[in-house]
Amino acid sequence: MSAAKRLTTCLLGSLLLGMGCAPARPIEGVWRPGFGEDPDRIPGPMRNFGPFDSYTDAILAACPLILSKPNATVGYLQDVNPELAKRVATEYCAWLYYTPEHRYEMSMLTDLSKLDDLVTHKKSCLLPTFVNDLRYERGELKYIFALHNHPFGSVISDPDMAFIEEMASIHEWVIKTKNNGELLLSIIAFFSMSQDPALATCDGFYQYVPATRSMVLWTQTQGRWKQEVLEPAVWQKQKRARQLQLRNVP
Repeated sequence: MSAAKRLTTCLLGSLLLGMGCAPARPIEGVWRPGFGEDPDRIPGPMRNFGPFDSYTDAILAACPLILSKPNATVGYLQDVNPELAKRVATEYCAWLYYTPEHRYEMSMLTDLSKLDDLVTHKKSCLLPTFVNDLRYERGELKYIFALHNHPFGSVISDPDMAFIEEMASIHEWVIKTKNNGELLLSIIAFFSMSQDPALATCDGFYQYVPATRSMVLWTQTQGRWKQEVLEPAVWQKQKRARQLQLRNVP
């Protein structure tokens, strides 16, 4: 199913069932398509964010911003109330894209999710296929990273991988940039290990690159970043362990 159809299903379901696919209250920087808006074109750029000359600076700015949103990280609740943690956890997603000015910008965030998340308590974020940046024609933007948070700090999921592989059939796999050479389209999942929801630190992120089928774990300790390329058996084991843990929540 295309991103547009997934978003349309979510919106129609909320009207028919009286249920929101996301919290009804507005959240700064979070977009939910209104009547007449194209659900497959998320607005950009994010206000008061960038632009950046370096994609690394953009990522490091996006991580704490996304993790600061309500219920973007719920690790602190897992031991105290795992059922509540599973119910309130929220994913937010956005595109990091490259403009004709050779700058990196981020779209607004969205927190729309699949309808069955309401029943299964799985978490998803439906990222539109395109960014609607009125300064440029659609074909002028280059899509670099699909950004989102993982509230439980888990490895990138099968649906995440399927999404970015679908996007690789629409957008370029390899993006040529002026200052950073060639970049590969990928999906990133930020996480925080903080036990204080008001101080959600950016502790790391997983990155999956469809062009190379590689999974990379980036972790931060006292401002220093470490990169670890995970063997398939390792990240598949991590993924199964997390799925089992969530299924066993009362």
